[in-house]
Amino acid sequence: MLQTKEFKTFEQQISGLETRKLKFKNKTRAIKILSKYNYFDVINGFESILLNKSSPQKEYKNVYFEDFIDLYRFDMELKKHTLFFIFDIESRLRTSISYHFAQVNCNCVAKTMNYTDPSFYQQPSTSDKYLSDKFKYFDLFKKLYKNKNKTYGTYIDELKDEKEYISQYTNPPFWVTIKGLPFGTLYFTFLFLKQTEKNNVLNDFNLKQSDEVVFTQSLYFVKELRNYCAHLELLTRLKQKRVTNINYYNDLSLYIKLSNGKTLNYMDALKNLKIYGNISTIKKCIILFYIKMLLKGRRKIAKKLLGKMGQQDIMKWIKL
Repeated sequence: MLQTKEFKTFEQQISGLETRKLKFKNKTRAIKILSKYNYFDVINGFESILLNKSSPQKEYKNVYFEDFIDLYRFDMELKKHTLFFIFDIESRLRTSISYHFAQVNCNCVAKTMNYTDPSFYQQPSTSDKYLSDKFKYFDLFKKLYKNKNKTYGTYIDELKDEKEYISQYTNPPFWVTIKGLPFGTLYFTFLFLKQTEKNNVLNDFNLKQSDEVVFTQSLYFVKELRNYCAHLELLTRLKQKRVTNINYYNDLSLYIKLSNGKTLNYMDALKNLKIYGNISTIKKCIILFYIKMLLKGRRKIAKKLLGKMGQQDIMKWIKL
């Protein structure tokens, strides 16, 4: 394991890549790119598919710096379309949860703040320690909430401090407050709904009560994918761990045929997003990348990257 690496100027970075036989079409442009984008993302993120496997040294064969840029820019474009799709899911989920909960529990001024009362939710079974603990310390129920060296009377008070549109209300209605909830809190809000409200949310996503576990696992996957995109991780190298608290995605795997193994890739993520609607915009992004690489004579590189994403065969992406 590497302990650390010493600082290198952009010129030294390029010189080091040249010693590995990487080619450059325009070194001046390469320096400008490295001054804007992280070397670790641009180079380290893709070198495993571009290195010459037959060489005992860490070297490239007939590979250009510009190949790395093509892959990196595709990854950024894929993140943009993926995140936009997730934002749509998120917006629909916020609307559905707040509407169906408020319709039953907050349907008059006197009941406005019922969404902060745990008695209006379904408490998890005590046998489920993970969810029971989450419920016990759930954001919406917290009193004397401490964050950023400040103490608030409730979590809602903190949201008022951060969000002007919430602070306009003495008692902000749920459909206003829910806009300020992080996706993780939104996810657990769904889990803690009573069954009637859950069924209504499921129906809004064209799912049945029998699909509740699948939906729960699917939302968790969406939540993790959102975090992955938001932190600018390389989406083409996605490796989402199968986690114990949602049964390793096993129910979701049966529902949409996820990959086998300990981790899930981007094709699995796309199969999951397909539950929520038309994924043609994302597929178009992948197909255009493949065509561009084909026209540049870099088909082999494109196939390697698609393989890392879950499937080398472009037709499998087209038919998804």
